Amino acid sequence: MNFDAYEFVAVIIPGALPTLAASLLIPEVAAVLSTEGVELGEFGIFLIVSFVVGHVVHMFGNGIEALEDRLGVGRSSLLFSPARRPVSPDQWVRFEQVLRARTNAPGADLSHETWFSTAREIYSQLNAEGRTRRLDIFTRTYGLCRGMVAGSLLTSLLILLLGGLVKWHLALLVFGLIAVPLYIRMRRFSALYAGELISQYLTLKQ
Repeated sequence: MNFDAYEFVAVIIPGALPTLAASLLIPEVAAVLSTEGVELGEFGIFLIVSFVVGHVVHMFGNGIEALEDRLGVGRSSLLFSPARRPVSPDQWVRFEQVLRARTNAPGADLSHETWFSTAREIYSQLNAEGRTRRLDIFTRTYGLCRGMVAGSLLTSLLILLLGGLVKWHLALLVFGLIAVPLYIRMRRFSALYAGELISQYLTLKQ
């Protein structure tokens, strides 16, 4: 069995933000983390709680993606907006031609609705050739950024709910310094993934 540290780190880090906020705002939670120092057992409890909370945070991350899709600014929208497409017009035309030729579906039409199933099929072909290392890096960074965005949004909400309006400036600080920059970074790696997927597919041998 292979141990993949990312599978834990990418969950714990986003979950640590709201967990830490709760520990600072709720006395009962704060008692777990001693102000005189963090013992190994207490730190272990913090990691476990952060891991559990992290899965909840990622659920909200999925909600962010769903909201983007409803607003027409989801991950696939990059590809179907010529002005924002992460590949050149020539590459996109060649990609459509190659895709239809390889799938024996000359009449197939790429769209928002079919893109993710198409992307999974392309990824499977690239994976069989051992050409997904950069794609996996982009996916992991995207996922971590998305989790941090969701975690910081939940943290800001916790600060407002538990700290009251007197803490609004702290909630705004968390939102402005974490959620906004990481959302921009999340979008960037989404574009990098799409561009890499298409570029790798175009150079894939028949």
